[in-house]
Amino acid sequence: MKRAFYAAASLLLIAACNPAETADPQHGVSTDPNPATRFITMNAPPPNTAIVNEGDNVARDADGRPYGYDLLGQPLPPLSGQMADGSTFDPDMLDTWTVIDVWGIWCGDCLADAPYVAALVTAIEQDPDLDFLSIHTPANANRATVEEMFGKYGSVANYFADKGYSYPTLIDDDASIREALKISWTPSYLLVDPDGIIRGFRSDLSVAGGEPVKDFLKDVAKLKEDLRESEIENPLQQASIGPEGAARLTGAVPFNTDAIRGAFPGYQIVPDQISAEGENYPVFNIMAEGQETPVYVVESSWSLGQVYRVTTRHPDVTGPLGEHIGSFRLSELPELARKGCTEGANAYADKLLCSETDGEALFQRVFNKPESEEDNPVLIQMSWLPGTGVPSE
Repeated sequence: MKRAFYAAASLLLIAACNPAETADPQHGVSTDPNPATRFITMNAPPPNTAIVNEGDNVARDADGRPYGYDLLGQPLPPLSGQMADGSTFDPDMLDTWTVIDVWGIWCGDCLADAPYVAALVTAIEQDPDLDFLSIHTPANANRATVEEMFGKYGSVANYFADKGYSYPTLIDDDASIREALKISWTPSYLLVDPDGIIRGFRSDLSVAGGEPVKDFLKDVAKLKEDLRESEIENPLQQASIGPEGAARLTGAVPFNTDAIRGAFPGYQIVPDQISAEGENYPVFNIMAEGQETPVYVVESSWSLGQVYRVTTRHPDVTGPLGEHIGSFRLSELPELARKGCTEGANAYADKLLCSETDGEALFQRVFNKPESEEDNPVLIQMSWLPGTGVPSE
């Protein structure tokens, strides 16, 4: 996937110059003793020297660079459009850690950053767990003509050909992506995780001092490691289930201890058995430290030696709508999803099964069957099956 897209594992965005500026003879320089040039993972109070212009509401340093970024910790807004090579952008390519560079040929600070971006791209190519995407954007919607965006080059492709650069670039031809991403300075770099959450932000590399590319990649690596450690130490904070899988379990997975341990880092993997129709079947109980109730139960398709189903009745596990066992009610399920609800049979005879598919996978929410039209039962179970078909229970 990475080589097909070029770099689709982590997401970092870069944007250059204050869009409110009409001209700035000094590019690629920082004159503020407290410059807004650091890699940040959360928004901290700006220094007392910060400047907030009327109608802007962005705390900036003396050169106009922002000290924070509004979308830190939030999902990356949907991206769409044409790539510089004429192909259509495929959002499914953003399935891993990615560095996105938001920039523009019109922007002097971006051009000052260009050699550093080229070096960054080369470094990211060597990392199978990190990807790169650039987004070429106008200063704003009122400066989006071909001449204003691309100058003498006429296009990003011509600029790349002249400079010898080559990396995947999404074209924002009307500043709609810029506005959705809340970019207030170009170049801006965003780091996005495989779940589409914006984890980091920084401005220009060219004014950072030291070894900007190497230091930036160190910042990225440290953030990834910190998040991994947090997930292992506090697995329930990341506990989830939905149409795409449960925790890190996705697709067809062997039913063995090593595979299950890799899919549920930070948990205790406890072998157990369940009984059905007079037969005993092996399962793995996925246990969090200090808790007696399994967070997940993993069942096997014994004939195939693979995972058949993952089930949770734990209130801390989050579903795809943000729902939790014991508090989410049937009425909160979107109307389209409620159309997939059917009465259960056998062991689920008194239950309502609400199913949705994702390719060959099946995701189910289980409610007690309503006893009347006024009854609004709570969610009691969620299950994910990597294969097709509704279970027969």
